[in-house]
Amino acid sequence: MATKMTRTARAELTNAVRRRYGAATGAEKRKFLDEFIAVTGYHENSAIRTLNAVPVAETRQTRVRPSLYDEAVRAALIVLWEASDRVCGKRLRALLPVLLPALERNGHLHVAEPIRQELLAMSASTIDRLLRVPRSAARLKKARRTTPAARQRTPVRNGL
Repeated sequence: MATKMTRTARAELTNAVRRRYGAATGAEKRKFLDEFIAVTGYHENSAIRTLNAVPVAETRQTRVRPSLYDEAVRAALIVLWEASDRVCGKRLRALLPVLLPALERNGHLHVAEPIRQELLAMSASTIDRLLRVPRSAARLKKARRTTPAARQRTPVRNGL
C-alpha cells in the first residue's frame, strides 16, 4: 500500500514518469509502470491510462462575481467619505447613520431610497474596497504637494 501523496506531488511525478515512459521500450515500460504503481498506489490499468494520456495543464478556476453596488452607490459613498474628512471604512461605517441624513437635510446630497438602504447595509471592508481607487488618487495628489523647495522656505530656529 502506497503512502498518501498530495495531488500536486502526484501530478509532478506523473509528468516526470510520462516523458520517460513514452520513450521507453516494452521491458522498460514494465519497469516504469511497476515503480509508478508502487509509489502512487494506482491500479495497473489506471496507471497505464494516466501515463499514456496527453498532459493537460490545469488552470485555476476563477469566479467573477457581479458587483452588488453600482456607480451611484460608489459616488454617494465618495461624497460621504469626503464630508467625513476621509476617515477609514470602519469609522465611516459608524458615521453613516448620522452623516447621511445630515447631508440630505442640508442639501449636500440627494440619494434614492434603494441607494440609501445599500449604503446603510454596507460593511466596513466593502467601504474600504469601494474607496480604494479614490483613496490612492488622493494620496498621489497629497504626495505631489510636498516639494523640497516648499520645505526649504520654512525657517528653522537653532535656539541660538
